[in-house]
Amino acid sequence: MSTVIRLARFGKRHNPIYRAVVIDSRKARDDSFIEQVGFYNPNLKKPEIRFEQEKVMKWLMVGAQPSDTVRNLLKKVGIMELFHEVKAGRSIEGKVATPKADKEKKAKLGPKALAKIEAEKAAKEAAAAEAAAAAAAAAEAPAEAPAAEA
Repeated sequence: MSTVIRLARFGKRHNPIYRAVVIDSRKARDDSFIEQVGFYNPNLKKPEIRFEQEKVMKWLMVGAQPSDTVRNLLKKVGIMELFHEVKAGRSIEGKVATPKADKEKKAKLGPKALAKIEAEKAAKEAAAAEAAAAAAAAAEAPAEAPAAEA
């Protein structure tokens, strides 16, 4: 019997919530499972991902194969790194899975938006240079004024 770690769908219609479960590979998605090892809620702004590290490591060491989605979630949580450490023969005594930092997505701007931003930067620089020149001229004017009065 080959076992897999995959997601089983729960929740309401149009609001899926998933459990990460260990199940026989021949069974249906939502059929009875052997053990629940995690939870995934993609409906939040920052998706909620929880795994029980000891259970997942136990099943991975026994030979359970994670599905592609579960493998990606385990990488995000940091459990796959620990699993690879164990497979390489290194000790993970006292180590805890550390989640990877999410990369912030930068919006790609079109050529018009980039040109507008460049024009605004140039205008700010010109205004700053003009203000610096005015301040320099104002600093020189009072120095000359007392000399003219004397």
